[in-house]
Amino acid sequence: MAHEQAADRYLKALEATLAPDMVRGVYVVGSAALGSWRAGRSDLDVLVVLDRPMSVSDSAMIGEMHAVLEATRADGPHSDAHYVTPDLLGARSEVKVPFAVDGVFKPEGHVTDPVLWAVLAKHGITLHGPSASELRVAPDPAWLREWNHGNLESYWRGQVGYRPHFAKQDPDATVDPYLLAWEATGPGRLHATIATGEVISKEASADYTAKLFPKYADLCAKAKAYRLGDESVTCTTTEVLRVIDLVEAVCNSAKELP
Repeated sequence: MAHEQAADRYLKALEATLAPDMVRGVYVVGSAALGSWRAGRSDLDVLVVLDRPMSVSDSAMIGEMHAVLEATRADGPHSDAHYVTPDLLGARSEVKVPFAVDGVFKPEGHVTDPVLWAVLAKHGITLHGPSASELRVAPDPAWLREWNHGNLESYWRGQVGYRPHFAKQDPDATVDPYLLAWEATGPGRLHATIATGEVISKEASADYTAKLFPKYADLCAKAKAYRLGDESVTCTTTEVLRVIDLVEAVCNSAKELP
């Protein structure tokens, strides 16, 4: 399923769920907005701007909508979304907003981050309402750098802790190549944003990381091929240990950046 089809499916479901005057805008963000949508690999990421906060009944209806979308998606993507009010657009706020991840609606919400606003501001695809560029949600560059530094240290450096586990495994044992693709492209995206201010795709991250650390170029090439849909890509425990080394190297390098 192409992302345009997935977005149209989501929009029709939303229009059938909430009153028309409650929805101010609907925008595609994530991989589709960055030009790296991959059928069978990517989720549909959407930002919805609501005229007012959801009521209990609104929340229940949106939860049911996501449940139906998930149950009927077949080989289509998960429909993931953030639901915000206009006052929170682009805001550095601790307010938790309702969201859906892996197609599951979570009304308790979570805090939005500057990467979401950066993608929306520069790459957002407008499905309904004012154009994404009119929203003026570009985050403060210092906040964007700060958040990416923090995420590298709080999440990605933690991946290094898995080294002892894999070190005990058979070096030639087969591991899901998704792990290789995730680890080889994730931290490099954050490094690139800190260094350049731009948010890049996972595929672009593979190229960026390979240039930054040529000794791991083979792993980055495998990760990119997997992201592009190459079903022949394989991964071994030895490669997982190397990609953990790469994650640590990216985190260490980023610490030297302002």
